[in-house]
Amino acid sequence: MRSTCDWIFFGGARGGSKSFSLAWKSALMPVKWHYEYAGKVILRSEAKVLKKAGKRPNIVYEKVSIDYSEYMALLVRRTYPQLERNLKPECDKLYKPYGAKWLERNHCYQFPSGAKVYLVHCQDRKALDNYIGGNYHFLGIDEANQFPEDWVEELATSVRSSTKALKPQVCLTSNPGNIGHTWLKRKFVDRCAPIPVGYRHYNKEFDVHYQPMKSAEPFIDEEGISYQFIPATVFDNPSLLENDKKYVRELKKLNPTLRAMWLEGRWDVFQGMYFDKWDEGTHVIDEDKFKYKKHFTKNTHELYRFYDYGTKEAFVCLFAAADNDGNVIIFDEIVEKGLAASEQAKLVNRIALERYGLGSDDFDLDIADPAYRTKHSEKEGTLYSPKMFYDDEGIFLTMGNNDRKAGAKVVYDGLRVPVAGVPRIRFTSNCEYSIETIPALPSKLNDPEDVDTDGEDHSYDALRYGVMKLFGGRVEEVTKKKGWRDKLHEKAEQGDYSGSWMSA
Repeated sequence: MRSTCDWIFFGGARGGSKSFSLAWKSALMPVKWHYEYAGKVILRSEAKVLKKAGKRPNIVYEKVSIDYSEYMALLVRRTYPQLERNLKPECDKLYKPYGAKWLERNHCYQFPSGAKVYLVHCQDRKALDNYIGGNYHFLGIDEANQFPEDWVEELATSVRSSTKALKPQVCLTSNPGNIGHTWLKRKFVDRCAPIPVGYRHYNKEFDVHYQPMKSAEPFIDEEGISYQFIPATVFDNPSLLENDKKYVRELKKLNPTLRAMWLEGRWDVFQGMYFDKWDEGTHVIDEDKFKYKKHFTKNTHELYRFYDYGTKEAFVCLFAAADNDGNVIIFDEIVEKGLAASEQAKLVNRIALERYGLGSDDFDLDIADPAYRTKHSEKEGTLYSPKMFYDDEGIFLTMGNNDRKAGAKVVYDGLRVPVAGVPRIRFTSNCEYSIETIPALPSKLNDPEDVDTDGEDHSYDALRYGVMKLFGGRVEEVTKKKGWRDKLHEKAEQGDYSGSWMSA
């Protein structure tokens, strides 16, 4: 409640009271407070001395966020049913005693001061756009692991304050897993790794060993933005331990991976990975052991580049070397956002030349996302596609196959480790983005044969287009039964206009 960091991430395991705490913080965050001891107001420095001496000064809250008439908070879940079942009941418990009224039409609670807390869902991009450009003092996202990172970043641009007392904040809650696992771990857990408190505890009632943890110091980036990870497990929630003992026993019975995630709150494991056979020791080669001209050349390997298109989303180019047996090693990557197609092509050429002395003619094929063919720009009055901008820079793209299921199977098989030998697809250690994002991709919720497209799949998509072409991935075309329009067109091509409007 007292954390003043710009970004706060609270949670980890299940049962840590994430939704309740988010509802509480969004409305009752202390804005003005002071220490008191023996009935007198004391300075913060005096309070620290008393604490060290084992005495406990009181913290008195004079004002909380909803005491300010202009205060607005936005609480978000991915779907409306989740909002109704999980978050709204917690808000009802807390807000109604403070005089809040639920305004169904506006989807918000309004407090006597005029302060508002909105409850909204963000199921798709269209819903997301409704809230970008707003003006909120507080953004709370419950189960943030269900959201792509760029959605959260875009929502956060609507968090601002013109009132000095109301500091803008973003607060996320989550368990490990799902599409947000990788970016939440990178953004919070790795930067603010929680600190063990004492030795592992043994809970005799539940026959469970667990390690109490506390939050580390906040991480402050080069822009001065502060981040804090506050870990929580079911053992930090005495209400649940006392009133629902079966819950802990249910968590105990889970398979080892889910138990580590949901009971212990560990982020070094991940359930639901599509590429479940990934092993960094097998799939990643030390960069120094596979260098162009030192360990391989154009004479020993065929060279390729694989592309996934993006401008606001990440654009990715993977540099690949294939040996005579068709085994592929990704030996470099380019990952950039915000570049137009012509800038992307120039960057690819520059990096190939500066790092390896290679020109476009040195690569056997440049295999790309079919989206490169779409004409949506203009050059000198002519409609231009990204492919045409690449053509202008001497990079002639071959379009890849966009069948996602077939591609997922080809990549999965390529990463499979044979009993004797090495997998057909490997990466060098400098390909950090690929190594981080590809193994963390989850399976699609209702279709385990495909990768979830909401995950950070840009590097995977580039790889998919490339290896489908190299490994000979073929997808049978479905022959559609011809309808009456098709039959009329065929007759017209043969000069027979009977039955069409041209015969009138």
